[in-house]
Amino acid sequence: MKCEQKPAQDPAFSRYAAETMLPLLLSLKQELTGVRTADDIEYVHRTRVATRRIRACLTIFSPSLPPEKIKNWRRTIRDITRSLGEARDLDVQIDFIDKFISRHIRDECQEELLFYSDHEPGHHPLFSAKQVEGVGDNDEPGSVQHLYCTRSFDINRPGLECLLQRLKARRQRIQPDLVKAADRLELTAVPESMISYLHELKIRAEIEGGTVNSQFSYEHAFVSIMTAISNLFWFEPWLNEPDNIHQHHEMRIAAKRLRYILEAFSGLYECGLKTEIKTFKSLQDVLGDMHDCDVWIERVPAFILDEKKRAYRYFGNPDFFSIIEHGLSGLLENRKNRRVELFNELHVLWDKIREEGFWDQLMEKVSHPARSSFREDDAQDNDRPVTIALISDIHANLPALEAVLADAKQKGATAVLNAGDSIGYGAFPDEVISYLRSSHVLSVIGNYDLAVLSKKWKTGRPRSHDKQAAMRFAFQNLSKENRTYLAGLSWEFRLRVRGTNILVTHGSPDQIDEHLDQGTPESRLREIAEKARADIIITGHSHLPSIRQVDDVLFVNCGSVGRTEDGDPRACYALLTLDPLSVVHVRVSYDISRAIVAMQNRHLPGSFTRMISEGRSFDDISGHGDPA
Repeated sequence: MKCEQKPAQDPAFSRYAAETMLPLLLSLKQELTGVRTADDIEYVHRTRVATRRIRACLTIFSPSLPPEKIKNWRRTIRDITRSLGEARDLDVQIDFIDKFISRHIRDECQEELLFYSDHEPGHHPLFSAKQVEGVGDNDEPGSVQHLYCTRSFDINRPGLECLLQRLKARRQRIQPDLVKAADRLELTAVPESMISYLHELKIRAEIEGGTVNSQFSYEHAFVSIMTAISNLFWFEPWLNEPDNIHQHHEMRIAAKRLRYILEAFSGLYECGLKTEIKTFKSLQDVLGDMHDCDVWIERVPAFILDEKKRAYRYFGNPDFFSIIEHGLSGLLENRKNRRVELFNELHVLWDKIREEGFWDQLMEKVSHPARSSFREDDAQDNDRPVTIALISDIHANLPALEAVLADAKQKGATAVLNAGDSIGYGAFPDEVISYLRSSHVLSVIGNYDLAVLSKKWKTGRPRSHDKQAAMRFAFQNLSKENRTYLAGLSWEFRLRVRGTNILVTHGSPDQIDEHLDQGTPESRLREIAEKARADIIITGHSHLPSIRQVDDVLFVNCGSVGRTEDGDPRACYALLTLDPLSVVHVRVSYDISRAIVAMQNRHLPGSFTRMISEGRSFDDISGHGDPA
């Protein structure tokens, strides 16, 4: 199926979107390892924050993102955010109770009734076996009447310790769910898909535009920020209602969204909106602390009720509950009082922000943006020639690819376009795809790539056993992730650079396995040119480098990086320069012996080593006329 990729709506905005979102996605991937191990509660926190910022960016930068993919991306990222929600809440609550005990509990020596738990008698988490009196080996739940211990503790400690143990137990129980959620996210390959798309978007934008400071970028930032400010102000009337918990919670979310939007667009403005972001962080912190109090105020009574029921089930009566009631009631009262204090602090902060003219200053700043120093050399970018490397038919020859990309970089190429057939015949199919991805090469799929992914060899085609072996080897030595990446490539893509429309495809715009080279009739090229809507058409497939112009359309066959067929075994690629326009083919020597030894070590047919060492086609060497 042929899929045309549309140019970005605004190259500058697209580049800024990519450069903003890529660090968030890379951070998400790194933090997931810590989520699995649970060594530090900050892993869950940072992962959750990253997912929220990514979701915000999916909305903010939607004009540059593929509409057919945004919905799935947003749903997948939202799922991991929700999966981490309870764990993060428990981590925060455990940390709070730990610190609350340290700050507020002062132990004194006294005899106290031992409260129950789900633990076996004599193995209570708060008391050692030596401290337990009156518990025999044959005691049954419900038969215990009085358990006493001597221990130095504040009367509030047992209730808080009980709550802490329950929270820790719950956190431990849900940890496997977090591991499953992280695994599910990786199985979707959504982060990799987003990273791949954004890298491509960034490269396209860089060669199409240059600076990130376009009128569209600032207009979109202004509208997004002003809309978020308006949403936040909608909750201002509820600041006069201290008990309106729901609206205060929604205001917290609105403040957080505004902060995320400011952070996303901060690179467009001088000083990065640091003062404004800091102000919203303070506002969000107060609202967040209020929300935490609201959670405790709601949950502590429910916890008290649950523990009463638990005491009755375990002992047959609720008397033992009295030992933990003091601490829980004290915690509840503390959180209610703190909630009142925070509400007053919110009023003071909000009034201060207003009195200092913060809102007017912010709106003035985003209405009249100064030029950003995102990249100091952006201003000169549009005056420089654009040089693009054109490659094709790598055929799993990693040494050749490495040499070509190094040479292209040395010659000043700002981007690399790959016309397909990246795997097959060579010994490094997985390594080549990984190298293309890590080098952010823009690629289309080739006919040989498709044949491998579709397991064409199982149908008995091609007839050559050597070619069947090549396809089988390539498929079996591709990772699942790289198969997914390869299968997601389109048959063609288009770029517009300095007013020049460029089309990249493997064979021709009509057929993926059509040869366009020196032997193609001019009438056929003219037929293609009339309907291609392109100024330059870049192809591969024939492994024979050529440059031809028909009317105003330039046809460039890149030749082959990894399997040349013109008698010159050196790798071949092309350099396209715009402003002024020029195309030149480049031959690059590489370590052929390394490629040959790898093919021999992996027991690939000897005819393949002759192809790359002699620069001849398989059919010339084997005498077969069997298409791939």
